[in-house]
Amino acid sequence: MVTPPDSIRVLFVTIPPTQAEAFVQALVEARVVACGNILPGRSIYRWQGALCREDEAVVLLETTADALEAAMAHIAAAHPYDCPKIIALEPLAVAAAYAAWVHAELGGRSQTA
Repeated sequence: MVTPPDSIRVLFVTIPPTQAEAFVQALVEARVVACGNILPGRSIYRWQGALCREDEAVVLLETTADALEAAMAHIAAAHPYDCPKIIALEPLAVAAAYAAWVHAELGGRSQTA
């Protein structure tokens, strides 16, 4: 069964690989995200006029729509970059059991499932 996707948000963040695990753990412990997946990545971008290539961790974080603002604030405050990539995505569909778990982990913030 699929739950209305408007209750779940996925945050896409990049961070130095050496800091990723502690970063995600702090967000989970603060109960602003239910889960974080850490993937290896490589970013190529322009910063202050220079072309940069960096190994980065790609972090996918699951939260609720109600916790999104708090999650983004925690991420911004804890992130080591001057201009961190913090992108919130709304999924097309979410498995009902998974959505229920995310809500339960975040203290049951208004569930629409």
